[in-house]
Amino acid sequence: MDERLYWLWLQHVFKPAGRVKECIDKYTSAKAFYEGGEGEWEAFFGNKLKGAFRRAKEKSPEDFAETLDFCLKHSVHIITPDSEYYPKNLLTINNYPAVLFVRGNCKCLNEGVPFGVIGSRTPSVYGEKAARNIVKSLTLKGALIVSGGALGIDSIAHKSAMENGGKTVVVMGCGHGYGYLSENSELRKNAANNGAVISEYAPFSPVTPGSFPDRNRIISGMSKAVVIIEAADRSGTFSTANHAKKQGRALFVLPGDIDSGNFSGSNKLISEGATAVFSGDDILKNCNLFDGRLHFKAEKSGDPFARIDEKSQEGKTSRPKKKNKPVKKVPEEKTQEKIEIIPKNLPEGISKNAEIVYNIMSDGINELDEITRRSALQIRHVLVALTELEMLGFAASDGPNLYKII
Repeated sequence: MDERLYWLWLQHVFKPAGRVKECIDKYTSAKAFYEGGEGEWEAFFGNKLKGAFRRAKEKSPEDFAETLDFCLKHSVHIITPDSEYYPKNLLTINNYPAVLFVRGNCKCLNEGVPFGVIGSRTPSVYGEKAARNIVKSLTLKGALIVSGGALGIDSIAHKSAMENGGKTVVVMGCGHGYGYLSENSELRKNAANNGAVISEYAPFSPVTPGSFPDRNRIISGMSKAVVIIEAADRSGTFSTANHAKKQGRALFVLPGDIDSGNFSGSNKLISEGATAVFSGDDILKNCNLFDGRLHFKAEKSGDPFARIDEKSQEGKTSRPKKKNKPVKKVPEEKTQEKIEIIPKNLPEGISKNAEIVYNIMSDGINELDEITRRSALQIRHVLVALTELEMLGFAASDGPNLYKII
């Protein structure tokens, strides 16, 4: 049996932010834990994790064959903790995911020095300019920029990295194929072609109340340091900062107006010991340079806000390579151009539902509700068909709940 099926089973058992590390430290692999049987599971989970014990019994690894087949068909890589491509920094946190679903270049997850760059969804002009300049400085020295793919500072960070010839990683809070934040689908597509888009959620998993806090632990967990551009006191950005503190990551923060709510969390973090920075050069002063490339200095142990040790040794790092991968059902950016539809021959083996949806869209129908009504399919089947067409290069999103043939 493909061992990835055991990892998919383990992901189902623990859910996001579960005790995967503790389990693997004891049993060495998902397969070994599964083969231990109910006696081992009950002993491991005890009375406090009855839900996990129940989930372990209700499904077997074979039940995830459909998920594996979908990922193989649509070039969504399944990366597990025993893979050379799994982010090595992420393995140091206590609640790393059992599975990462990756579109794009898996190699880039361990190349360059990873920096999490996050901030407000509605940043100030000052914050936007600072984000572009900081990311540019880091990227030109070989940094890998990690963020959450949200509007505002996240988007600016991803775009600035790519505009300056670097790699970027988008960490999603839902599954590949779930139509979240259509405005940024083109960004995700570009990121997959110039880095990677990753998620711990299976394809088509929706956003839930806990999705983004769980996502934030991955952003900080796979990063060597986190750079905060703007953070309100109760923002998601502040959530990532808290994860960074618990994980012992270095924290760099852009100070701001003390009377601005957008910087209330930022200024609080600085008062608690985070390193204030005004530019990329301020961050680079805390890094080693080797042949003009960026390398991180060793952190002082025991202090989550520790400044970087200025006396540590230099190291080497390598730059990632490009790899092109197609996108899934996640929408593309809006366009007002009238696009000429050029008929294409659909490939052999395409699903019947995808063929039905394609034929309906060929008649000029582009609204999701109308496509669903005319096809007489359930909406989840329509979304799967649209994802299949998009990954094969026959369709794309044209805005919220709108699609087009390409």
